[in-house]
Amino acid sequence: MKVVRLSELSDEELNAYHNSALYKLTCSDYRFCDIHLDYYREYFGEKWTDESLIVYDKSGYCISLIMFSNGEELSFFGSPTDVIYDDSFPTKSKNQAFGELFVKLEQLIKEKNIKALKFFENPYFLLKYYEQDGITFSSKIIYENSIDLNQSENDIKMGVRKSYKSLINWGQRNLDIRIYDKTNMTDEIMSEFEDFHITVAKRHTRSHESWMLQSRAVKQGMGYVVMGYYNNELVTATLILNGNKDCYYGVCVNDRDLMAQNLPIGHYGLFCSILLAKEKGFEKFNFGDVSNNDDPKVNAIVKYKRGFSNLLHTRIACQANFNTEANE
Repeated sequence: MKVVRLSELSDEELNAYHNSALYKLTCSDYRFCDIHLDYYREYFGEKWTDESLIVYDKSGYCISLIMFSNGEELSFFGSPTDVIYDDSFPTKSKNQAFGELFVKLEQLIKEKNIKALKFFENPYFLLKYYEQDGITFSSKIIYENSIDLNQSENDIKMGVRKSYKSLINWGQRNLDIRIYDKTNMTDEIMSEFEDFHITVAKRHTRSHESWMLQSRAVKQGMGYVVMGYYNNELVTATLILNGNKDCYYGVCVNDRDLMAQNLPIGHYGLFCSILLAKEKGFEKFNFGDVSNNDDPKVNAIVKYKRGFSNLLHTRIACQANFNTEANE
């Protein structure tokens, strides 16, 4: 088995990786698709360096670990990363691959004086880092909200909070909904979305280039945009991102002045986004983390997202903290 940085693969190796079963598995998580990685690099900036690792042998690619470092930790830009592996490899080969991966990780941790590794629960990583000498370990539960798109449209509607039904119906009657995907997306449309976001937020929250990278993602079939107009004015816009199986709630912006007038301008646009994901053949619509915290604004968004699905599940976010001096 050989372990290399993803950034150091030759053109031939990279092409083989992109055509592998492992890459298809990796892109099940939209964050790890190339175009979305470009967005995250732009959004988080140069302080994060790519430390992603790939494990492979002559029979193919076995493990991908997409992670970045800010000099203090290994993670996915501050969030837990996932280790992805091709389960078709024999158990002996897979165990060997993880053994080689951990050797490389230990070298990386020492070389860069890394203090923490954040990852979602994984049996191989838990066995490696839980209660080991020189390592303290912590974990927390993350609650995620999603919709099973294999359900019928009627069952999806039944999962929506009862009080939302009339709000969705209002939007259906009053909003002009326009959908943009790889068939009709333009940079001008995304610029309109960006300008609307700036108007609502009353500030620039990220670079214009980051919006253009998301425009490119939509053009490549890695997302779509739903925009709603009221009296010929843009009042709601939703960006949905996707990998090769699932869709993810990306950005949703609603006119705050109209919301203050109790006009339910956002509900129908988001519901259209969900039904469109089903129409496009995706398996799951993921709202992401809906854990409550101390921020009232975040909790209001969490409450809004939870209203579209009664399916709640958990993931375990883990952190291994290294005493690098003790390990020298």
